[in-house]
Amino acid sequence: MTMMHERIACPSLREKVVSAETAASLIQDGMTVAFGGYTSAGYPKAIPLALAKRRASGESLALNVVTSSTCGPVDTLLGNAGIIRRRTPMTDSRPLSRQINAGQVQYCEQQMNKLPRLLKTGAFGRIQVAVVEALGITADGGIIPTTAIGMEPSLLDAAEAVIVEINLSQPEILAAFHDIYRPQPGTPIPLCHVSQRIGSSSISMDPSKVQAIVFTEGLDETSEPAPSTPAQRALAGHLFHFLEQEMWRTGQTRLPPIQTGFGNLASEVVHCLADSSFSDIEFYCGGLQAANLELLATGRAKAASCGSIQLTPTALTLLENEQATLRRALVIRNGEVTNHAETISRMAPITLTSGIEIDIYGNVNSSHVSGARVINGLGGGANFAENAGLSVMMLVSESKGGSISTIVPMVSHQDICEHDIDVVVTEHGVADLRGKTETERALAIIQNCTGSYRPQLLDYFERACATGGHHPVLLHEAFSWHLALQENGTMRLLHGAR
Repeated sequence: MTMMHERIACPSLREKVVSAETAASLIQDGMTVAFGGYTSAGYPKAIPLALAKRRASGESLALNVVTSSTCGPVDTLLGNAGIIRRRTPMTDSRPLSRQINAGQVQYCEQQMNKLPRLLKTGAFGRIQVAVVEALGITADGGIIPTTAIGMEPSLLDAAEAVIVEINLSQPEILAAFHDIYRPQPGTPIPLCHVSQRIGSSSISMDPSKVQAIVFTEGLDETSEPAPSTPAQRALAGHLFHFLEQEMWRTGQTRLPPIQTGFGNLASEVVHCLADSSFSDIEFYCGGLQAANLELLATGRAKAASCGSIQLTPTALTLLENEQATLRRALVIRNGEVTNHAETISRMAPITLTSGIEIDIYGNVNSSHVSGARVINGLGGGANFAENAGLSVMMLVSESKGGSISTIVPMVSHQDICEHDIDVVVTEHGVADLRGKTETERALAIIQNCTGSYRPQLLDYFERACATGGHHPVLLHEAFSWHLALQENGTMRLLHGAR
């Protein structure tokens, strides 16, 4: 009873506490269900498991699933159980991606910053149930999130009924970081600097929507980033040399806020910041990794704004041991603010984006292999690139032992437009594309960012230029590199081809 009163401050909701199985019974075949969380953090654990058990027992159960962004553990669990029939807006689950590519699951990919508007206009139909994770519920029925906020305010607004999982394993210190602000039409978002707080610590909602509350335990599924490679370390070195030169050229005394992504390349870049000449670093991101928290704890970074924290064991230790420092420096916001074009452009961050491939003009494919097979959704990458103060694309120039060039004549699928990329960085060097024409951009990328594929790319580019045009392209050959990869397992077979 004491635990219930501590975690559920709203008296009228205490009678809603039930088992996960009872709560999950509210979800029926054919429903559209929203799951909270953001970038595979702060997602519900018990209800998806209960749903998978029902499906394993032979019950017919197919759902339309909406989330804030990626929700890998939920997608994998429900996907393997055969429960998902339609998915929005983003996934990074390999099992679910295989089902999407096989046509077994319908996938409605969306940029995350557009999700609140689409939910308000009913683009995804009725959201019958929303399932969210919380540290607790306030006296007025507000939801106190855990490691992520994402688009949960919009999901809760759109849902007809709500199931709340109160997770007793998530660190209670997380409640100190939340700042939820709901943008209003026609009113500027009053966020002017990274560490500013403009909202509340809980998500306000109509408590009458809460139909069930479940007490759970268990942390987010996470994994420490893989060790960096020599190519990634070389890439980071080129990036920081460029940024140092940029600071000297512009007369700036410190870097603008930095937006970093996820994975071992992003972690390597952040780790290199610790050994760089930069100080008073700020992060304005969709999500943070342990590497970001380490810089905050050491004082090299002074502020960070994000939508989620990847709570790896290293990050958990930092939260436990550096509470005072992190309370001052870290803010977790809802996605309506972190991914909003207004706030991104006002912060004017250096956005460090990565992708699958980039073409010689700067167009980026960040989500589909060979143009057709999805491996993850677009997310917020294009929005950050479009509104950045400096938009940087980072990628290692070759993969699969050199059989694939990540710099190609034309991307097989476009997520980010060439006009939104300012700088390209690989392990070979930096191409500053600002102020350059189409052909100047192509030459800068080929000459500065490529390795063993440089002769092949120059050969293609010179022949394309011979045909004329502002944006020279050999249409009959632009995708032949991808075709050669499919047929022969390498792009090198095209060397010298006409």
